[in-house]
This record gives sequence, C-alpha cells and structure tokens, in this order.
Amino acid sequence: MFTIKEILEATKGTLAQGPARAQVRSVCIDSRIVKKGELFIAIKGEVFDGHDFVDAVIAKGVRVLVVQKSVEVKDPRVSVIRVKDTVRALGDIARFHRLRFKIPVIALTGSAGKTTTKEMIAAVLSRKYKVLKNEGTQNNHIGVPLTLLKLKAWHKIVVLECGTNQPGDIVWLADVARPGTAVFTNIGESHLEKLKTINGVLKEKWALTSLMGPRDTVIINADDALLSRQARKNNDFKVITYGVKAKARWRALDIHVHSGRNLSFRLGQKIIELNSCGVNNVYNALVAAGCGLFFKVPFKDIVQALKSFEFPQGRGQIVRLGKGWLINDTYNANPVSMRSALQTLQAIETRRQRIFIAADMLELGSRSRTLHQAAGLAIGTAGVDVLITVGPLAGLMAAYAGRRDKKMQVFACRDVESAQKYLAKVFYNGDAVLIKGSRRMRMEQVAEFLLASPKGSG
Repeated sequence: MFTIKEILEATKGTLAQGPARAQVRSVCIDSRIVKKGELFIAIKGEVFDGHDFVDAVIAKGVRVLVVQKSVEVKDPRVSVIRVKDTVRALGDIARFHRLRFKIPVIALTGSAGKTTTKEMIAAVLSRKYKVLKNEGTQNNHIGVPLTLLKLKAWHKIVVLECGTNQPGDIVWLADVARPGTAVFTNIGESHLEKLKTINGVLKEKWALTSLMGPRDTVIINADDALLSRQARKNNDFKVITYGVKAKARWRALDIHVHSGRNLSFRLGQKIIELNSCGVNNVYNALVAAGCGLFFKVPFKDIVQALKSFEFPQGRGQIVRLGKGWLINDTYNANPVSMRSALQTLQAIETRRQRIFIAADMLELGSRSRTLHQAAGLAIGTAGVDVLITVGPLAGLMAAYAGRRDKKMQVFACRDVESAQKYLAKVFYNGDAVLIKGSRRMRMEQVAEFLLASPKGSG
C-alpha cells in the first residue's frame, strides 16, 4: 500500500493534478493487466509507450498515474504524478518499499551461471524460509524493481539476480535492492560491445558492492583470478570464498561424474549430489550450499534441495531425447558459458554421436571474431562428432573447429531452418545433442524441432 505522499517522497515527483490523499494497493506497468486500485506507471518501452494507454487504464479504475510526459486527464478523481523518468521512478518506489523491511537481501551477478545459481540458492533457502526471488530472467532495471514490489510481510529473505549490458546498470540495481549479501559467479567475456574489456566487465559487476559496509558480506569464486584480485583490495565488507581449485572457505572436493549423467562432490564431510554432469554446476551448487550454511539451513535440507533441483529450461537443462540426451542451453551464450556447455557435452554418456549446434554469440564488440575463432578451436579439441553452426559469426567457429579436427562433420548454416535440415540428416536416436546460442538467434526453435522429431521421441 502506498499513499500519494509516499510516492512523491520516493520519486521526488510533483503532483500535476488530482487529489493528494489517494492510496494504491500495488504497482503495475502493464496496461493489459492493471487492476482497479493499482498505481499505473507509464513506461516508454522499445515497442509500446505506456502514456498511450492512459485513457484505457483510467477506464479500468486506475486513479493514480506516474508519468514523464504531459498527458490529458479529464477525470478530476485521477491523481497524476509527474517525474523526469518513469523507469527511475519505478526503481525509486521499489527501493522505498524494500527499505520498509529489515530482512536479508542476497543479490548475485556474474558473466555466466547467474540464473541457475539464483534458482539453486532460492531452492536451498526455501527449505527454511519464505523466499522472494526474481522469476525467470527479470534481472534488469525493470525486473528487479517489480520483484521487490512483491515483497510482503511473510517473506523472510530475498534472492535477486542482477544483470547488465552497459555501464551503470549494476550500481543502479544495487541502489534499488540494497543487498546485505552479494554473490559473484565469475567474470568473463560478456557484453563487451558496451563494457569494452574484461576489466570493464569486472568494474561493472563489482558495482554491486557499492553501497555495502562492514556488516555486509561478499561471496566470491576464489578460482576466478579477477574476483580474487578485486577482493584483496581494501574493502569495507566481509569476504567469503568458495571454489574447487583455490583455497576457500567453502571448497568442493572429490568431484565425480557418475555414469555420464550425475555428479557428486564433498563439502566438508558431507556429500552433495546434483542432477547434472556439467562440472561447471559444481560452482553453482557449492555457493548455494554455502549460502544455506551462512543462513543456518540444516545440512540435510541443503543436500535434499540440491539433489532434487531441476535446472531452468534453456540453461543447461538435460532432457531425454529418445535413447539419447538433449542439453538445452538455448537461452543465451557468451564465451564463458560456451566453454561450460562444451564441458557438459564432453562429460555426458553416449554410445553414439556428440552433436553441437552453436549459434552466434552477440554483444562481444571488437573482439567478436577472435572469440568465435577461439570457441571453434575449443570445439575442435572436445571430441565433437558433428558441428552445426548458425549465423555468420558462428561460421568462424565452424572454420576453426574443422581445421583442428579433420574427422568432424561440419555444417555452417545461415539460419535456423537450414540447421534443422542438416540436423534431420545427421541425427540418430541415441545421440547426445547440445544446443547453444545467444537469445536473438532463436535456438529454442531447434530444440523444439528436435524434441518433436520421431527419432527424438522413439
């Protein structure tokens, strides 16, 4: 519940017209689903402008609006609050609401593994607490505030994934969320188009700690050299480390992949099992277990939460494909996650072919060609039997992988439809297939095609 006075206080806006004593029960930015009694914030998006739907939301019973443009409202019962930027206003109101609650807020970021790690942490903590988390990938300047606005009295802890693709995104999300615990997965080549260099990536991600103090805790991957170096600098907060290779407070030992399908590792004297053969997921599960210990979740509950964890769709999800397997990693791609996915394909057990369907990795700026060439060389040494690429940049992967492994079947395609045609010719029931590419490459269509094929269901 927000009053007009609280909205004005949070946003530093002005009441352009209407009553000054109205109240709203919640916040909405979507004119299609807004309900009577809610605050409507008119946001200008890439396709639609919320200001164009002011009359429609008033007709639904909305009586308080936040706008950044001049709008004509004839109904004297409607309060109109004017701000400089409605996206910022959304974050300002979310921060105001978040600060009403004295509960732990965990925020996490990194170049790869964010969503899976967020889901694992939430799954572990849910064994003891009522957890609020961002759904899906609502990890940006819109999604994080909308998540925080769902915070209720019964929630006991918040887990937020924070994403970025340009300088300034993370510091804004940190200001809105005010985390007491920050988790970092890794730092690698991601969003280089705007972040420019890997040090630019580190600087942007590390901004998550910008408002943290002596009572706060930062949790870093000790095996990541950039994060370790950054954590050794003079920081005001506590630092906890996790890792596999380096000395760390939470260290995974005795890692084993079982029958090419599941894995286990030891944390202290306890064994943790995971429904994945991707060794990169050890890091995700390790920090999730560590967060469980940090927030005093019983170890038996941590073990059970991770053993029963189901991977989010499109993020390294392993599903049965006839007599073989599909590794559905179609949601997004950068060089860090591409290497991790390749390790999973190497580890999975199959008596037939290993097929890698790889699409362009986007937003890599001036290093794009070099990074695609390097990915191709890595594929060429990974024991892949068939490589199908989609897009002009991924064509570089095909060329360099083919040079490294002369026995590999390589098909470089312009689009998804061509890739599906080649896949239909080379795929046999029992193959292990990995599908990976940036979001805009529509690789989920290849996964759907494969799952619907008779050879994929028999």
